[in-house]
Amino acid sequence: MILAKVIGHVVATQKCQELSGSNLLMVAALGDDLEPLKDRTYVAVDSVGAGINDIVLAEAYFALNKDKYKAMSVVAIVEKVYTKE
Repeated sequence: MILAKVIGHVVATQKCQELSGSNLLMVAALGDDLEPLKDRTYVAVDSVGAGINDIVLAEAYFALNKDKYKAMSVVAIVEKVYTKE
C-alpha cells in the first residue's frame, strides 16, 4: 500500500468490462514528509468516494484480476497521519 494524494480525475469514454461504472482518479505517491514524490503518479480505481486533495491509501492489484491487469485501487481515505518527530 502507498499513501497518495488525489490530484485529478481521469475520464475514459471506453473502458474494459471490469472498469465499467468505476471512477478513475489520478494519485501522486507521498514521501515521508507527506509531499508528492516526483514521477510517482498513478491512475487508480476509486472504491471509497475520494475527492481532489484527499490523502488516500492505494493498493496495487486490489480491484481487478491480477493475472490480467496491473491495477491500483483507492481503498481508504486517510484522516490523519501520525509520525515520530
